[in-house]
Formats: sequence, C-alpha cells, structure tokens
Amino acid sequence: MTGEILIAMTGDDNELWPVCLERGVVALGYGRPYFDALRSGDRDAFFRLQLDAHPRGTAESVIRRKATIWFDRATRIAESRDDLWLHRTATDLYWALSEDTEPLFEEYDGKMMIAKPVTPWARRNRKTVALTWNSIHPKARDYLTTQQAVFRVADPKMKQYIQALIEGGSLERWHELPDWKSRLGEEKGKTLGSNVELSEFVLTRMMMTIRDTVRNSNGQVVQRTLRDKKLLCSEAAMKARLEALMIEQEGRCAITGLPLHVDGQDNLDFDMLASVDRIDSHGHYEPDNVQIVCRFVNFWKCAQDNGKFVELLERVVDHRFERDRRDRATDG
Repeated sequence: MTGEILIAMTGDDNELWPVCLERGVVALGYGRPYFDALRSGDRDAFFRLQLDAHPRGTAESVIRRKATIWFDRATRIAESRDDLWLHRTATDLYWALSEDTEPLFEEYDGKMMIAKPVTPWARRNRKTVALTWNSIHPKARDYLTTQQAVFRVADPKMKQYIQALIEGGSLERWHELPDWKSRLGEEKGKTLGSNVELSEFVLTRMMMTIRDTVRNSNGQVVQRTLRDKKLLCSEAAMKARLEALMIEQEGRCAITGLPLHVDGQDNLDFDMLASVDRIDSHGHYEPDNVQIVCRFVNFWKCAQDNGKFVELLERVVDHRFERDRRDRATDG
C-alpha cells in the first residue's frame, strides 16, 4: 500500500454503507445542485449553495471552510488510487483498497452518489483474523472513532499501527507503550479481546480429516476393501506442512488454481473449502505427498492418479473452449 489511510462514513447515517459493502465501493452522497458544481469543478458555485443553505448571520469564513471541506471530500474519493479505506460498524472494522479505475456517479433517492471502486470490503486482516471492535486497542479506537464523512489518518505512528493491524503483524510495540497500557486499564486487570486466524480452523479440520481417514481406512473389508492409509510423520510435522502449503499455494487450489475458501469466511462456498489431498492416491499421508485442493476437486479426483485427473480436467476445458468457439462462429 502506497497511498493514504482514510476513514469513511458513507452518507447521512451511513445510508450508503449497504451499497458500498455489496458493490465494493467507497461513496458519499450529494444533492443534485452540489453534484453539478462538483462535476464542473466550480468551487464558487459550490460555496454559493452552501451560503444559501446556512442561516443568515453565519460567518462567511465558516461557510467557506465547510464548502471547501465537502468539495475536497468528493474530490478525494473520485481521485483515490491505492488508498487504504476504513469503515467502522458497531462490531467490526472493515478495510478496502481503492482501485485504479474511474469513479462512478449514480442517482439515488433524489441525490447523487459519488463512488470509487475498491477491493472487496474485508472485516479480517490479511492473516484472516477478525477485526472485531473489542479486539482493537482502545487507544486506536479513540483515533478511529470519527463522525467526519472522510478523515485522513495523518499521525505517522497511528498509520504504522493501522498498517500492522491490517497486515496481521505484531502490535506489541504499541501495546507496551505506557500511555497505551494506561488507556487499556491494565492496572485494573483489563485485557483486549482476541480472535483466531481462520487458517487455524481450516488446519484443524484438515488434520481431523487425516486422523479419521487413517483410523477408518486400515485395510478392513466392508462392501469393498479400503486401501490402507497411514500418517508417516508426526501430526505436528503434517500440520506445519499444511500451513506452509497454504502460503506456498497462495491460498489457491493446487490443481485448478481456484481460490480456496476457509472455514468461517464470509460468503463461504463449501465446495470451495480447502481440502487435504494425497498427490499419489496410492500413497500415504506424508509431507511430500500432500497438496491442498478445493473440496469438490478432492471428491471428483477420488483415487484417480494426479496427472491423469489433471489431464481429464484439461480435456473438459479444451472441449468447452472449442464448443464455445464453434457456437460463436455459427452465431456470427
């Protein structure tokens, strides 16, 4: 992240937040006359509108300052590039990065929305730990609590703290500061709430799957003979390997490249859940013979050879591509 860090309230009483969350934008609303002045870049016209809206006797300097602030807020949103935007709800802190795309201008409820596309709003840091309000230090909460529509984080130390918070880095060097300890109330025994990485949930589930598979597949005869499967390393070593694979595979299925879903995430699709798979289906569970795939891929692959399964998937993709090409040619 190379841009600014900004806190956004999205319209009167956060009226635009549901739109922002659903569509992946940061937005403010303006009355139509104000919007027209903004679009034409006419600060004087914007000021005159503010002047007419204020009670008689209000100091012109006060009105001009307010007009400048609101004009600049719209400009900041429209021109935002690679900025970190924060939004607080009653229970969570959300974040998103503004994208290098054109702003959006849309009418709603007799007003005009000025919006900038952002990455999907996230309420977990990059290490999948939930950013619940009670888990954020009160010293930071004090700073992040603002009623301004757009607030730029200017304090260098707070910028570093927020960046570490979003990245999932250690916050100890701030939490150990005397004034931070005092604000938390450590002398009264108060502590911060804490949350667990979603990756810890998925690792625990995958290890349970391995245990169950090994326990239930030891060569016994039911309606068919189940292939013997063993764990040829310690559970700690296997868990460490799975954790490393989540990083090496960049959170993507080893076979399809599709994004893996993890337990507890927003918009969870169970077919996309991370699932541990043996590369050689005839082999055992050992560090060099496991990969992480989407659950549906694991089901489809079953006992199929890894290379053969990939070949079959590629055949399907090639067939669909060729079929679509023929259909387009026919339609043309």
